[in-house]
Amino acid sequence: MNLSELIPETHYIQINLSDLLDQLGEDEVKEILSTFSCPINADVEKFLKEKAIEFSKREFSKTHLVFWETENKEEKEFVGYYTIAYKHITIDRKAINYKEARKLREHGIYNEKSSTYTIAAPLIAQLGKNFSNGNNTLISGDDLLNLAMEKILKIRNEVGGRFAYLECEDKPKLIEFYEKNNFKKFGKRPLDRDETDLKGEYLLQYFIMI
Repeated sequence: MNLSELIPETHYIQINLSDLLDQLGEDEVKEILSTFSCPINADVEKFLKEKAIEFSKREFSKTHLVFWETENKEEKEFVGYYTIAYKHITIDRKAINYKEARKLREHGIYNEKSSTYTIAAPLIAQLGKNFSNGNNTLISGDDLLNLAMEKILKIRNEVGGRFAYLECEDKPKLIEFYEKNNFKKFGKRPLDRDETDLKGEYLLQYFIMI
């Protein structure tokens, strides 16, 4: 018997927070969310515990909880989550190449005076692993991001579109992570007044063609 036969196969399951609220009720869902901990990003933790339910109810965004589960379903752990919203973004022509500009012109509005494109695109608004009980070791950042991108591709197949984007703090590890995953920087925006758990004065903005 080899080692692979001794270790149970695992996979990830995703549950839309809105569906979970319908199935379990708000009190029980809050109990699940209370087990989430992200010491490396207070904003990610605060959003899930204080805003995710309300944002889902009001259709501002949709949060998806990710669970690690063995194939025999005997073990299940809450390992992370991501949140997707639809927003309008503005991209400067100087930040993109010819191919990207051509696609933006097809799907957005070009302002000749400011040399910018405005498009509607899915935003990965939150992305975070759960550090409680070491659950962060059960999923990689790449895997969590891939799950979010797979969801966005499903959205694209339903409603169209060629771009997605995200925003992150100006930190070398985050920049390296997103650029490694083929995201391209196109700008930055000042922090909103309620974004008090983020450091610095702005967020970097990255997009990807899908």
